[in-house]
Amino acid sequence: MQKAVDYKAIITASVLGLALVSYAASSSTVPSGKDGVITVAGAISDSQCAFNVHSDSRSHEWMEKKGVYGATDDKSCTQRCVKEMGGKYVLVTKKDVYRLDDQVAPERFAGLKVKVTGTLDAKKQTLHVLNIEEDKESKEK
Repeated sequence: MQKAVDYKAIITASVLGLALVSYAASSSTVPSGKDGVITVAGAISDSQCAFNVHSDSRSHEWMEKKGVYGATDDKSCTQRCVKEMGGKYVLVTKKDVYRLDDQVAPERFAGLKVKVTGTLDAKKQTLHVLNIEEDKESKEK
């Protein structure tokens, strides 16, 4: 005795499964540019100031105004917060703060306006850094 195979159900289930996998894959990263690579302009800051741990303006202004030792400008504040206060390097734009998976390359750009090229993990709001360069256009404005 042979069981009848319901091919219509198998095909429907396969199509639905592929659709779900495709949707999940597309929602986890921003598919902009070639192979999901994007470039985001902003400033290299620290997570302490950017996420308002000790600031109320997503900036270094509070630390500088309070005269916190070693925080005299954006660069020195960023470096102090990362090296001495447990912060991480982040990219701050007008609307967003992006975590950076590379914590070595951003150090030399601390406090500067930059363009970061990489892929975005939208769920974690993390840029997987491929390149960082100073944003010379923003200096001229």
